[in-house]
Amino acid sequence: MVLSRNNPKQTVKVAQYVPKLSEVQKLEIEQKKNVMLLVENLMEREKTTFKMIIDCLYDVGSLNLINKKVSLQFLKSLIRFIARLAKTIFKSIAFYWVVNNTPELITNWLMDKIMISREPKRKPLKTAKKSSQISKAKKAQIKKKKKIETKSATVVKYFPRLSEAQKLEIEQRKNVILLVENLMEREEATFKMIIDCLYDVGSVNLINQKVAVRPLNRVMRLIARLSKPSFRAVAFYWVKRNTPELIADWLLSKVRF
Repeated sequence: MVLSRNNPKQTVKVAQYVPKLSEVQKLEIEQKKNVMLLVENLMEREKTTFKMIIDCLYDVGSLNLINKKVSLQFLKSLIRFIARLAKTIFKSIAFYWVVNNTPELITNWLMDKIMISREPKRKPLKTAKKSSQISKAKKAQIKKKKKIETKSATVVKYFPRLSEAQKLEIEQRKNVILLVENLMEREEATFKMIIDCLYDVGSVNLINQKVAVRPLNRVMRLIARLSKPSFRAVAFYWVKRNTPELIADWLLSKVRF
């Protein structure tokens, strides 16, 4: 097919090819927007909580960084004083960055966790030599354990003296866990709505991947819809029990230098 035009100066309009999205992709885009909106609203309502978490992380991170980079005691105390003065400025900058970037990052991370890849995972093949080496190593470990168990020696527990940074980290970890727990209690409805969004995308994606027959596919979707409230309750219970500690540990790992 040859395109022709009367006016040579006239620009040719090229139609952009828009790929047809599948049902799962449409649902993913829709629920992604919903999750982002929920996280944004949560952050607007819980400004003080997020700022307090930033404060905790700043205290630990600044102390760790100063201890690592500065060896002189006089300089340490001076830089710590400067860090305390700069805390309010850092808090505002950090919170601005968090508000602008965190909702999208959290949403993408959550969506990645529930989207099942179509490529099958390939397990590495074990050779005969490797398997024999592994078995020998296991046998050696079992023998060592037996020897240790047979010895009835009194072991004195040694409690290492914690540094100032370690004490502060333990204290601030407790604070962060408490803040996240309180946030989850206040924002229970928001977290449940996020779980609903993820469940909708994840269940449809899983059913489409595993069940190819149309009638069975529809039946499985119906079952998934009916089991949604029970899944929500179980998921929220798990999230409430485990997430505060996981978040606190992950955040503190980011400020260790």
